[in-house]
Amino acid sequence: MGVGDVGQVGGAGAVPGGAAPPVDLGLLLERQYQEALARIRNPKRIGQGLLLVGSLVAFMLVRSSSDSLRSVVVLIGILLFHELGHYVGMRMFGYRDVRMFFIPFFGAAVSGKKVGVDAWKDGVVTLLGPVPGILVAFILGAQSQPLSPATYALAMSMVSINAFNLLPLGGLDGARLLQLLLFSRHRWLELGFQACAGVAAGLLALKWHSIGLGILAYFMVMLIPYRKRVLGGAKRLRDKALALPRDPAALDGDVGRAVFLEAREAVNPQYRERTPNVAAAMEQLLDAATARHPSVGASLALGFALLVSFVLAAAALFLLVQQRPH
Repeated sequence: MGVGDVGQVGGAGAVPGGAAPPVDLGLLLERQYQEALARIRNPKRIGQGLLLVGSLVAFMLVRSSSDSLRSVVVLIGILLFHELGHYVGMRMFGYRDVRMFFIPFFGAAVSGKKVGVDAWKDGVVTLLGPVPGILVAFILGAQSQPLSPATYALAMSMVSINAFNLLPLGGLDGARLLQLLLFSRHRWLELGFQACAGVAAGLLALKWHSIGLGILAYFMVMLIPYRKRVLGGAKRLRDKALALPRDPAALDGDVGRAVFLEAREAVNPQYRERTPNVAAAMEQLLDAATARHPSVGASLALGFALLVSFVLAAAALFLLVQQRPH
């Protein structure tokens, strides 16, 4: 059996008791499978401090070429405050490997693995990024004393950036929340929403001449075929009635091999021999196959919170306009 050939014994149907059908990967694929498992269980990480500082320096260098140092410092402060909300939420709800970093040309982000985290908590984490900044801007706008020009500019930037982040555009918190509440319940809805959100972001990028938004839109659209393969593989895994663990580190035996085979199919053929790509696909497949959606009550509550956030942002903008320094 050559590299890339797959031998499967016992058929592809469901097995009583949730056991995976016996799988013979062959020597070379078995070696890659074991390497992928080792990478999932012991991932190679860049230190949080090094990642944050290194990405911050890169972000400052890119932004300082077109903006003043003061504007860059204000922007970094707003982004840090926003991402700190996500970071605190992830730590509070038990996400793993939580890391904050900046993205040149675009902004900042926090990543983490939500192993065993309830879906409604993921929605709360999403809102914890933009809502605190909008709330601070509202409080500043509601002050009876006139704001200084510097404070006014800070509040306007804070509400504008965070309100924009609530829009249903590819890669933003608003799109992520709507996908969680509505579109992730069916793979074709999710793919259609990702395409629409990516195209909308691309159109805005062209209108505003935004390099960062354009890059984000490009990747959102270009990743649709890969996401389609991941969701298709997740469906096949569910159809086999396998005893899938929610934690990728718990993958083992023939269940792990079944996930591994679907992961190789999801990855582009030119990257299938790269173990890091396959390991990442295994984690994404398992997350999609074991995903739990928020209850109706939780979905309504989170949707209402999103609506209130927009209203609060509009109110903050209205109050700040009244506070405009003369």
